[in-house]
Amino acid sequence: MTSTSEESPRRILVVDDEEVVHASLRKILSRLGLSVESAFTAKDALARLASEQFDLVITDLMMPGMNGIELLGAMTDQGVKPPVLMITGYPTIRTAVQALRLGAMDYIAKPYTRKELLAPVKRALRLEEGRAERDTVPQEDAPKLADLAPGDVVALPHHAWAQYQQDGTFLVGAEPDFLSAVGDVRACEWPDELDMIEQGYISVRLCTEEGDNHGIAMPLSGQVLEVNTSALSNPSKLSPEDWLIRLLPSQLSEELSLLVKK
Repeated sequence: MTSTSEESPRRILVVDDEEVVHASLRKILSRLGLSVESAFTAKDALARLASEQFDLVITDLMMPGMNGIELLGAMTDQGVKPPVLMITGYPTIRTAVQALRLGAMDYIAKPYTRKELLAPVKRALRLEEGRAERDTVPQEDAPKLADLAPGDVVALPHHAWAQYQQDGTFLVGAEPDFLSAVGDVRACEWPDELDMIEQGYISVRLCTEEGDNHGIAMPLSGQVLEVNTSALSNPSKLSPEDWLIRLLPSQLSEELSLLVKK
C-alpha cells in the first residue's frame, strides 16, 4: 500500500474541526507513504475537492455547520466521487449506517486503534484503484417490509447482503466489493449461535496475511441462529455467494429503510 519513489503518493483529505485529529491521522497515514491534507470545515473541503484530486476523504460525522452526511450529499451533487470514510462516535452509529447507504465506503467508530483505522483505509484505496462502483442509492429505493418475498436480497453497501428466507430468517454474507478489497484472508472471527447482533456493528472479522482485521458490519439486528462454519473455516476460499450466518431479525421494519434492495 506504500508508494514507490516513481509514483506520486496517494492523497488523503481529512475533514475535521479539531487539530489533534489531523495530527493523529497524519502521523498514522504518512507511515504508509500517503500524503495527508487538512480541511477544518466541510465548506473548505468542498472547495478543495472542486479543484484538486484526492484518492480518499476521511471526514468526521459531527462537525459545526455542515456535518459529514451533508458533506457527502454535497459531494454527490458536485459529482465528486472519491471514496469516503466517516468517523463517528458510539451514539451516532445509526447515522453512520445511513452514511453507508448514501455512498460512504465505511465508518470508523471512536475511539479507534491504528489497526482499526488502517484496515478500512487500505480497503477504500484498493477499491478506488479498481474503480469500484460507488454510486449513491436514492432514499426512495429503500426496500419495504410488505414487498419482501422469499429469495429477495437487501444489503448494507460495501459490507454485507442479507437474503430473506421462507421462515422469516435471513442468510447474511459479505458483499463482493468488500471481499475483493480485503486481500488474502488467513483467518475469520465470527459470533456464536444465539448471540445477539446489531445493525451497523461488526460481527464477522476477516484477518489477512498482512495482519489487518477487516470487520463486516451487519445489515440487520437480531439473533444468530446458525453459523456457516464450513465456509468460515476455509477463509482463503470465501466467496460473495457464501452465507456466513443465519439471523432472526429483531427490528426488521425499522432497519430496512437503511438498506438497499439488490
